[in-house]
Amino acid sequence: MAKGKKGATAEAEPEVEELTESEAEETPAKAKKDDVTFGVADLCELVKQETGKEYTTRDMRTLLRKMAREDKPRVDREVIPGNRARYDWPKGAKDPEVKRVLAAVGAGEIEEGKKAALAKLKESKAKKDAEGGKKGKKGKKGAKAEKAETLDEVEFEED
Repeated sequence: MAKGKKGATAEAEPEVEELTESEAEETPAKAKKDDVTFGVADLCELVKQETGKEYTTRDMRTLLRKMAREDKPRVDREVIPGNRARYDWPKGAKDPEVKRVLAAVGAGEIEEGKKAALAKLKESKAKKDAEGGKKGKKGKKGAKAEKAETLDEVEFEED
């Protein structure tokens, strides 16, 4: 008989082992090292309760990295590219680092950081504009006009 016909002999299906409930509970969905007791999201909630101001986790992580880069770091963290370890404070709001972060937020360091970044951006844009004006991407019309100007000059010089 030809292959794939219904009359072909059926192969025995392999037996599939089913997990019992106790075995399924033993395999966690996440690894234990990823579990965070008190992380950045929790810190944002605490800041919201304490100060009434709401910050994103991105704003908070930016402040934490800034605090870790200082000469005398207020947060124990190695700031290197690729370090994606999660922030975790097992003592929660009672942790000394968390208290230092709360004090920094209360002093307005997040707002100062945002203002400094905006000022730096404006300064670099003004410098770029002053150096060469708009040196952006030229469209087809701009390239044709520039080409026509150079051809006119070449013809003019030959006459």
